[in-house]
Amino acid sequence: MGKRQVIEIDNETFATQAEARERFRGILYKYRLNQSVDQADDQFLRAALARHPDAFEKVGPGVKHFEVRSADYGTRCFWVVRLDGTAERFSFKECYKGSPEMLASVIPSTS
Repeated sequence: MGKRQVIEIDNETFATQAEARERFRGILYKYRLNQSVDQADDQFLRAALARHPDAFEKVGPGVKHFEVRSADYGTRCFWVVRLDGTAERFSFKECYKGSPEMLASVIPSTS
């Protein structure tokens, strides 16, 4: 059995993947569909997306903001809206399973 690894995202520490998943779900269901997230949640999602294994492809020319939109089968998911106006959804599960060093300097904080 592997060693439990603490997950750190945007100065928040999660002892388990379940704790991280609940943080993401809290954000996901805080907003109406097609609504942009607020500045605090935007900062958290930028830090989280940096951990995604496909972060470079998801970010593209840069992140403008994040939205909650519908996905397959009536579910909700996060969408990254890029600076060029294009958008792509991403799996938050991949963000807490990913490496913390992947893209931190490429997705700047909004603060």
